[in-house]
Amino acid sequence: MPTGQVDVIETDLQLKRMLLVDWFAHLGVEAGYPFTQYGTSGRAFTVGGSQAFHVTAHYTEQRPYLRFVASEPTKQTQVDTLAHNAIQRIDRREFGGPVWYSTQLDDPGFRLSASFMGSFVERLSAQTRVTGWRRLGRDVLLEFTEVGAEAVDHVMAPQARVKVHIAAPGPRPGHFASHVAHGVLETVASICTFALGRSVALPATIFPTKPAELADLLSRHTNPAVLTLARKHVSLDIFTQLSVPGGLAIFRRERAALTTFAAAMSQDIDLVACMLYVVASECLTMPDTPWRHKQIIRRFLEFFEELIPSALDTIVAHDNFESVFGLRRGSRAAHSLRKRLLDRLYDFRSGLVHGGLPPSYRGLGLAVEDGSTVRRALFADFAEAAILGYLQAPRSTLIGHPAWTSLTRPSS
Repeated sequence: MPTGQVDVIETDLQLKRMLLVDWFAHLGVEAGYPFTQYGTSGRAFTVGGSQAFHVTAHYTEQRPYLRFVASEPTKQTQVDTLAHNAIQRIDRREFGGPVWYSTQLDDPGFRLSASFMGSFVERLSAQTRVTGWRRLGRDVLLEFTEVGAEAVDHVMAPQARVKVHIAAPGPRPGHFASHVAHGVLETVASICTFALGRSVALPATIFPTKPAELADLLSRHTNPAVLTLARKHVSLDIFTQLSVPGGLAIFRRERAALTTFAAAMSQDIDLVACMLYVVASECLTMPDTPWRHKQIIRRFLEFFEELIPSALDTIVAHDNFESVFGLRRGSRAAHSLRKRLLDRLYDFRSGLVHGGLPPSYRGLGLAVEDGSTVRRALFADFAEAAILGYLQAPRSTLIGHPAWTSLTRPSS
């Protein structure tokens, strides 16, 4: 398990409890106890079926944070021994596993909505096709297939289907491994949405992999022939960097950006989607510091002009730039146009956050001359470029830091 995730477990008592009770159950099964069932009840875990011998692990506030009580007092000594051995595994930072979990993500397909033209143009602009096996890091395998792929003459790409397989740490399919798998799945679904340029829906839950599928997954687990999932030749593996110093902070920004991007792409209302695309970009600029809310507009403007100048120039050169953003190119220099574009993007986001949504319904077939039909696609282009640029060159900004501000403030 990457160092960053180990550090999280060290500071999260509930994760420690999950791992401890799973080790207890695993060791109990090895010792011959019928501990295949598990559950929770109030501030306690249960190990074993309620109609047979079972153990209740009550929460405590002192180490080891669980107290194991046998349903049959005559077996309490054996339970204490199992608990002691499980605690030793935790102290040695042993996680066990991997335990494989699998599920399926489906592209729901394009549907008509009140924002038909905006989402239609966005989908045409963003959609791409992925087939075959891919990976994210070492422990996430993805199998991309298509539904209705024989209809290749359609404007829309065939509906995508992604089988997701996650190798989670844990001694058994229990509380800890399930918690990790569910936590990873949302991020994986967001990455798949970003890669495909269209939404995929999360399932209600994710279950341990069927035994018949395990041999195939194990053969692919470390097989270098399974390529990393990418978008426009940029790796979308944000998990590997968790093992490097400082990687956890970068991972959190990238995860937030991708999750917000996926939420934007699933929106029926264009204005909400556009606002979220700006938010998805902005979170890449926000350091996890007490001064993160200082000089946020300046940070936004300077961060992206440095990170993705060519992508901004492409948006400025778009035929609908002036109508979408209400700006005139005139004879302004490229630097000035990039700054004005970024300022308009940020102002758009702030206006909706602070002022709410104005009416925007026009209905199908109504002629529109204000560029709103392509606005959503241009905002998506900006967010996509921001995320891809950051993935290639992660960075933090000092704009807003009190010391940096004093160094850069002009002298009087």
